[in-house]
Amino acid sequence: MKYLKREISNKLVSILKTDYEINPGDVQFSIPPDRKFGDLSTTIPFVIARRIQEKPREVGEAILKEIKDGFDMFSEIKLAGGGFLNFRFKKDFLLSYLLENQDRQPEACPGKVIVEHTSINPNKSAHIGHLRNSCLGDTLNRALRFMGYQVEVQNYIDDTGVQVADVVWGLLVLRKMNLRQIREIENLAHYLWDLYSQVHKMVEEQEDITREIREVLKKIENKQDPEYSVSDYISREVLLNHIQLMEIAGIQYDLLVRESDIIELDFFAKAAEILKKNRIMYPSRDPEKEGCWVIRYDRENIEKIVIRSDQTVTYIGKDIAYALWKMGLLPGDFYYEEFYRYSDQHPLQMTRSKSHEPEFDFGHASRVYNVIGKRQSYLQNIISQVLDALESGNRGQDFVHFSYEMVALTPRCVQEMGFELTPELRTRAHIDVSGRRGIAVKADDLMEKLTEKSLEEVLSRNPDMKQEVADRIARQIAMGALRYFMVKFNSNSVIAFDFQDALTFEGDTGPYLQYTLVRLNSIFKKIGSQADESHPGPPDLDLLDEKELTIYHELLLHISLLDSQIEFALDSSELSVITSYTYVLCQKCNHYYHQFSILAEKNPRVRQLRLSLIGLIRKKLEVLFEIIGIPVPERM
Repeated sequence: MKYLKREISNKLVSILKTDYEINPGDVQFSIPPDRKFGDLSTTIPFVIARRIQEKPREVGEAILKEIKDGFDMFSEIKLAGGGFLNFRFKKDFLLSYLLENQDRQPEACPGKVIVEHTSINPNKSAHIGHLRNSCLGDTLNRALRFMGYQVEVQNYIDDTGVQVADVVWGLLVLRKMNLRQIREIENLAHYLWDLYSQVHKMVEEQEDITREIREVLKKIENKQDPEYSVSDYISREVLLNHIQLMEIAGIQYDLLVRESDIIELDFFAKAAEILKKNRIMYPSRDPEKEGCWVIRYDRENIEKIVIRSDQTVTYIGKDIAYALWKMGLLPGDFYYEEFYRYSDQHPLQMTRSKSHEPEFDFGHASRVYNVIGKRQSYLQNIISQVLDALESGNRGQDFVHFSYEMVALTPRCVQEMGFELTPELRTRAHIDVSGRRGIAVKADDLMEKLTEKSLEEVLSRNPDMKQEVADRIARQIAMGALRYFMVKFNSNSVIAFDFQDALTFEGDTGPYLQYTLVRLNSIFKKIGSQADESHPGPPDLDLLDEKELTIYHELLLHISLLDSQIEFALDSSELSVITSYTYVLCQKCNHYYHQFSILAEKNPRVRQLRLSLIGLIRKKLEVLFEIIGIPVPERM
C-alpha cells in the first residue's frame, strides 16, 4: 500500500497543482474505521483550506469535481463530514494489484544505519532480560533491511568494567586459581554466574573486598598479569558463549566493539578536542568540581563531569567517543580481526587496538539506533544533546534511543525453573530478576526448558513422529515462542515471562502464528504445483457471495498494509505494531479458512480466487516471520 498510496498521491497532486499550492507530502491517507466510508480517506481539503482561508467542505467539493474522472482504480470518490475525501477501490482492482506486486522489492534507502544491541557484560551467562534486548534489536535490524536500509549491527563489549574485575578477583583470590586452572573450567559462563553472585554478596558485607577489586581493575587497565590475562581470557570465552547462544535464536552481529580498544586507541582524546573546540566541554565553574571538565546538561541545567580532577574519564566520556565514531564524526578508526564465523559463513568482526586485519568500512552511519533499557535514557539524552551542539548540527535526531522495559517472571515460571518462593512472592503478579543476587534465569536454561516443553507438545500431537524430526520442530516452536513473546508487548511495558503463556497454540503466541502458516503451506502441498498459477483471465470477484466478498476485501486491505505498518513501527520505535499486525492477519486468515472451503470447493474459478487470497497471505506471513525471526516448522 505504501507505493500505491504514493502513486495515488502523485496523481492527485498533478491534477490539482494548477489550482492549488500542493505537494505529495501534503496528501496523507488512512483507512476509515467504518468501511461504509470507503477504503482510503484523505484530509487534503483541510490542508488546502487552511492555506487559502476557505471552508474545507467547499474546497473538498471543488477538488471532487476535478478528480472524479481521473482515477481508473476507484469505483467511487465521495466527500464526507466537514471535508474528508473518501475513495473506494473497484471490486477487482486490489486483488490484481497485490498479485502483480507480490514480489516487489523495497527501494534502497540512502546512507547506512547502525543498530547497536545486546551489549552484555562478558562476565557470566546471559539472562532472560538480555534476550528481550537481543530480540528487539534483531527485529529492528530485520525491519530496517526490509524497508531498504543498509544496516550494520554492532554489539558493544564492556571488557574493562568492574563486573569483569569482580569475577577476576573471585577466581584469583577467592578460589585461588591460576590461568591454567581457569582454562580447564567447563562452561565458564555458567561457572561465573554463581561466582559473580557470591562475590556481589561479599562486596555488600565487606568494604575491604571493594578496595581489593578496585586494585584488580587498575591492574586490568594497566595490562598487568595475571589479572589482565585472566580478564582477557574470561571476556573472550564468555563472549563466545553469548554469540553462540544468540545464534540459536537466529541473531547475528557484524561487529563487536570492545571498550578496551576505545581506551587503548585514546578515542576520547580525539573526542575531547571536538568537544572543546565546539565549547561543549569546559572547565567547571563549580568550586566542588574544581579541576573537572564538564558538559552542561540543558534539561536539568546542571554540570555533568566528563573528565575528573585526576584526569580520568567518566563513562559519559567513553560513550560520547563511541557515539561520535559511529556517526563518522571522530577522526581515526579501529583495527579488526575475525572473532567468529556463523553457520551461514557470515563473518563476525571484532575491534582491535593494533594492526591486524585490513581496514573495514564500519561506522560512518547516517542514523544510529541504540537498543538500551529505559533506565539508560539519561545518558542517551546527554549524548543526543552533544550531537546537536556540534558544528555539523542537529545530528541528535539521528541518534535514536530505542528503549524498553525490563523482563520479570511469573511466580509459576520461577517455580518451574526450580526456584523456591516464599508465600508472599507467590502472590505477586511478577517477580523481578537480578543477576547480581542470583535471582534470575540463564538465557540458555530458559531456551532449553522451552524446547523441552515444546517437544512434549509435539510428541503428544504426533506420537509416531521420528525423534530427529520432533527435536527439530520442537526447537523451531521454542524459538518462535521466544522471539514473538519478547517483541509482542509494548516496549515501555514490564513483561512477565511464563512458559504456558508463551507456548500455547491458541491466541496471541508464536506457536499460533506458526500453526497458521504451516496450515497454509499444507494446503498448497495438497493442491500441487498448479496452486501458484493464476487462473486464465482476470479474477472475477462477482463469483463470490456478498458475505465472502466483504471478508475477502477486508483481508486484501489488511494484506496491503504490511509495508505501511512496518514503516509506522520504525517511525514510532514500537515493534509490537508488527507483531500485532501479524497476529490479526493470522486471525483473519483462520476466520476465512473456517468459513469457506478451499480444497473441497468444486467451482475451479472460486477455488482459484480463494487460493490467490491465501497465497498472498502466505507470502506476507513469510515476510513477517522473517522480520520477527520466527522459524517455519514443516509440521506442528
